[in-house]
Amino acid sequence: MHTRHAPRTLGLFLTLGLISSAMPAAARDHTYNFRIDVDDERRITSCSDIEMRFGEEGDPNVVTQRRDRTLVVKAPGSGPLRVRPGERGGVRVQPSEDGGYSALVCMAAGAGNANDADAILDKIQVENSNGTLSVSGPEGDWAAYVVLSVPREATLDLSATNGSLSLRDVSGRFTLRTTNGPISIDGTTGVVDAEATNGPIKYTGHAGDVQLTTQNGPVKVTLDDAKWSGKGLDASTKNGPVKLQAPDGMSAGVEVHGSWYSPVRLNGMRYGPATQPGGSRWYRMGSDPVQIHVSTVNGPLDIRGPLAKASKGTVEI
Repeated sequence: MHTRHAPRTLGLFLTLGLISSAMPAAARDHTYNFRIDVDDERRITSCSDIEMRFGEEGDPNVVTQRRDRTLVVKAPGSGPLRVRPGERGGVRVQPSEDGGYSALVCMAAGAGNANDADAILDKIQVENSNGTLSVSGPEGDWAAYVVLSVPREATLDLSATNGSLSLRDVSGRFTLRTTNGPISIDGTTGVVDAEATNGPIKYTGHAGDVQLTTQNGPVKVTLDDAKWSGKGLDASTKNGPVKLQAPDGMSAGVEVHGSWYSPVRLNGMRYGPATQPGGSRWYRMGSDPVQIHVSTVNGPLDIRGPLAKASKGTVEI
């Protein structure tokens, strides 16, 4: 994952406020690399808020053509609305301003000249039927990004292959699955089940029934309130680092687990592997019953917050 501005990086974690992905051509048998940059900290009102580009910047041999389409979305009478943006596509979900469902579909195509790129765009199809909003197109270099505006208590099933999935300030029931892209969740309440196979997950909030799982990617959890409202949060990664940030005066119970050999940073202080192998590294904060679990296998821990004393029987730092 890459950024186009001076980075505010967090180690191996997501750059704050920006979802950016560059997809190599060699990995997908496409002619040109593709790059999309989406500012994750602001509401998307038009496709001009999103950068989509094929080829390297300044390459005179690649032309990127853009189009957009706005549509009223038909939500199913029961079950989730499924959104499938295509192989290189991503999805942003944000609150509706009129209480209904609508979608802004931002499309881009790359070719050696404008006419050929336009010919690719002509063949992209956006369909909304049988409870599914999908984008499909021809062989070639094209991509789509769906900005979905939804009412409160929406039920969504989002799936991407090489693109990002993002929830911001919405409520309802959400299932998110991506293979090679990031997931970002901010200010969202309700039930969230998010899974990435080869991508990072970033979460900010303090409410709901939240399950976050990634393989081969980092997890960053920012608790923005001392209390948790709802069932709780369970965030885990295999082969990835964990970063947890909690406010002073944290009252909701939080447990963080790592492998005994995991390097650890506690409030900026570095610690090496435990002196004795076996078991796990365990950290606790908050005085209330535990509602928040964060864990990693084969990854480092970076914890910032009011830590309690480690319990008896755990590997001490």
